[in-house]
Amino acid sequence: MIEEVAVLGLGIENLSLAKYLITEGIRVTVCDNREPAALGERYDSLKRLGVNFQLGPSYLEKLEKYDQVYRSPGLPLFEPQLMEAARKNVKISSAMRLFMKLCPCPVIGVTGTKGKGTTSTLIYRILEISQQKKGSKAYLGGNIGIAPFEFLTDVSAQDLVVLELSSFQLEDFDRSVDIAVITNITEDHLAPADPLNPNYHKSREEYIKAKTNLFKFQNQHQVTIINDCDPTSRELIPMVSGRLLKYGSAIQQAGAWFVEKPESGYVIYWNPDSKEPELLITSESIQLRGEHNLLNISAAALACHAAGADIQSIRAGIAGYTGLEHRLEFVGSVNGIQFFDDSFATAPDPTIVALRAFTESVTLIAGGADKGANFSSLGEEIVKSSVKTVVLIGITGPKIGMSIEQAASRLGLPAPQLVKGGQTMADIFTAVIEHTAPGSVVLLSTASASFGMFKNYKERGDLFKTEVRKYAQDLQD
Repeated sequence: MIEEVAVLGLGIENLSLAKYLITEGIRVTVCDNREPAALGERYDSLKRLGVNFQLGPSYLEKLEKYDQVYRSPGLPLFEPQLMEAARKNVKISSAMRLFMKLCPCPVIGVTGTKGKGTTSTLIYRILEISQQKKGSKAYLGGNIGIAPFEFLTDVSAQDLVVLELSSFQLEDFDRSVDIAVITNITEDHLAPADPLNPNYHKSREEYIKAKTNLFKFQNQHQVTIINDCDPTSRELIPMVSGRLLKYGSAIQQAGAWFVEKPESGYVIYWNPDSKEPELLITSESIQLRGEHNLLNISAAALACHAAGADIQSIRAGIAGYTGLEHRLEFVGSVNGIQFFDDSFATAPDPTIVALRAFTESVTLIAGGADKGANFSSLGEEIVKSSVKTVVLIGITGPKIGMSIEQAASRLGLPAPQLVKGGQTMADIFTAVIEHTAPGSVVLLSTASASFGMFKNYKERGDLFKTEVRKYAQDLQD
């Protein structure tokens, strides 16, 4: 009997899943709240393959008629119609959960509130080099925007797969990855901010619980790598059943750490096998700015070592790596002002981390959609940092401004200048230039989601970079 399957939500991950299921002879119905015109080419391509559709506001009705349902990570597990289907014995799963079941080779999984994209990409960059020496391959997929079902049929047992995994992808996992990396866990996704992906966690505890599925089901031969600088990550250590490696700014019994050296910046040390304690010197090999990236590099090095990479490949992969777009990305220097795009900072903690990378005078662009975050710690960091001006935007702009003023009063320190930024990036940028002197840094690190003003963080960052280029051109004309 041919299995009847529903794929709920036609994002990148489920589009690839639907195509794979069709090749396996399974009858697939795609259920999405959008109409054919909004789905565009995705609808047309699947229609040609014989996929059925249930579209529009009633897309989640009668799920009980299917044998199996694969939900999008953006669809909450507590969606009433999904829960009703489960009560009627419909199997509920997801693309990533199925991939983990089918993948024939070891998987390195990276999760965390922030840093997981940079870390997973760096791991992949290193493993590409080391795997090529062995005549095999490395693959990168997951939350980074690459659907793993795009390459599943190409993967062999000798290969390695690197997955960047969000809390929503992890929340239904029933098996863990072979090598798990936790970059940090603060708080995020505690309110339904994105109308196209309404999933959220009802509490911080549920958010943390979802993250732990990355390593919770490991055996003693598998590896978990944890950020020793992050208090919440340290609390997870008693749950680790595999081999534990830690990384941070203090010496580790088993792991990696960095030390500041006046003559050479930072030196990263490690001891996974006690052979070569000195891994890298930042002034010679590392182009990423900020201590948070030293943590990302340390985590990546440990993960690759655990996956069998040689030290030459690890060093070569790290050397010259400039990071991911919109993650503290240096855009350029114009009229004596340095511009940095950190649009990926959609919560307070990554903005706090970004601010610590600068000693120069900073003009900060902050604010956007409200995901229920608390901005009190951000307010304190801004007041204590080198920020001179904050250009406030979006719904959370006034909240961030209030947190800054309250922190200044509480700490007895002067508050930076607070400026309203307007509704478009052009207006925001105009306000920035009016209040920024040569020798300063302009940092787009909003501590908030983009929705309501921009399509996503990528568009926000791209528009910012466009304004920087226009500013440079205007000065030349």
